[in-house]
Amino acid sequence: MRAVLSASRRTDIPAFYMRWLEHHVQKGFVDVRNPVVKERTYRVSLRPEDVHTIVLWSKNFRPFLDSPLSRSNQFRWYFNFSLVDCPEWEPGVLPLPERKKQIAELCERWSPRHINWRFDPIVYWDNGDKNNLVGFPALCDFMAEKGVRRCTFSFVTWYNKIKIRLKETSLKFYDPSLNQKLDALGWMAEMAKARNIALESCCNDALLKVEGIARGRCIHSALLSELAGEPCSQARDSSQRKDCGCTKSSDIGGYQMSCPHGCLYCYAKPVSPRKTDPIPKSIV
Repeated sequence: MRAVLSASRRTDIPAFYMRWLEHHVQKGFVDVRNPVVKERTYRVSLRPEDVHTIVLWSKNFRPFLDSPLSRSNQFRWYFNFSLVDCPEWEPGVLPLPERKKQIAELCERWSPRHINWRFDPIVYWDNGDKNNLVGFPALCDFMAEKGVRRCTFSFVTWYNKIKIRLKETSLKFYDPSLNQKLDALGWMAEMAKARNIALESCCNDALLKVEGIARGRCIHSALLSELAGEPCSQARDSSQRKDCGCTKSSDIGGYQMSCPHGCLYCYAKPVSPRKTDPIPKSIV
């Protein structure tokens, strides 16, 4: 059975590492650093005959869309598109109109079913007086118009390194109570249902008590199998968090691959978009 690849939960490969991906596709494999035991690596085949689907995660698919790799028929693709309207927290992310153009192009070149819209993360700040939910209705309307029928969400997790990072900004993080989250999700669920969009929770089963919310599966074997006309592994991905509903895949990214989106809530390795060229010079 061919493998599903994830590219990547650990960095934004479509936005910043397309040349890296093209290089390794030509090689036929990539050696990936173990995220826990950094001295170890594991090899993942990139030969088309070994790959079922490559699941891409990104806030900016333009470099992928412009890449020759996207126009070849070597691989099947699936797209987890993280799309919120929150420039305060995402200083390096493209303006919303450009990202909406990318959604339209992905729908046209593949199909709306190939896209999982990730409204991720939901962020509250300034004692809860501000949040990025204000942009949800307009985005919901846009996605429904394009035919996208899945939306996965999560609330930001305030890791210590994020709190330290925020000390250099004027933003003050706020962690809403469970009841506040449930109230907000009730509103989101009604809005999504009215537009025939399935709303799914990423890695938090405590939120499933809200009517209309299902467990999220950003990598969904049944859907990928249907889109491809070929089965893939239905095993749960045991390397993910307890409440994650994703099925098995091999992630080919690495936390050492910094991300110039510079999102202030990032759990990985964000850097200022003005201070880095993320393309490894050894392969360019």
